[in-house]
Amino acid sequence: VMRVQSALIWNISPLMSSAQPPVMYTTSLWSLPFESGAPVRLLQAQERALLRDLRSAIDKRIENKIASARRFAVRVRNHAKMVDCYLTTYYNHKTLFGNKKQISDQIIEHPQNYHIYEGLS
Repeated sequence: VMRVQSALIWNISPLMSSAQPPVMYTTSLWSLPFESGAPVRLLQAQERALLRDLRSAIDKRIENKIASARRFAVRVRNHAKMVDCYLTTYYNHKTLFGNKKQISDQIIEHPQNYHIYEGLS
């Protein structure tokens, strides 16, 4: 059982996005008693570990949602700051008789000339 599990982890690890190998549980979820010769202690320990990790995942579900919402809020805030920087630069450089399209294109194509990124930091 352990050799099969190790070979499976070895083969699917490159497909996973995480650097750590996936956790695999070897357990029997039948309600019948184990047969003689079965690795009872291993199966019971794996079942306990599975139930403990499931309980932990359920407990951390709210924390993960909060962390995800926070990451999204930070991205929204950064985007709003960037839009504000671009608009402020545009309004500071436009003139009454100037070509507004040309000014906006220059700001978009060459933001370093208008110190856009300095305003973001």
